[in-house]
Amino acid sequence: MKALFAFIGMAVVILALIEINERRKAKRPQEDCPKEQSESENCSDCSLAEICEKKANS
Repeated sequence: MKALFAFIGMAVVILALIEINERRKAKRPQEDCPKEQSESENCSDCSLAEICEKKANS
């Protein structure tokens, strides 16, 4: 029973940390990045990895 409570508590802490991180990211000023990148450009430039992942998935 204690293990279950510890697991639930750990999950709550992890979710709280994720939420705090997302809020900090939202407050951080965004870099000036080009709207469109060619396929040859590196996706890690200007923190556009999420956009490149979406392109790869579709």
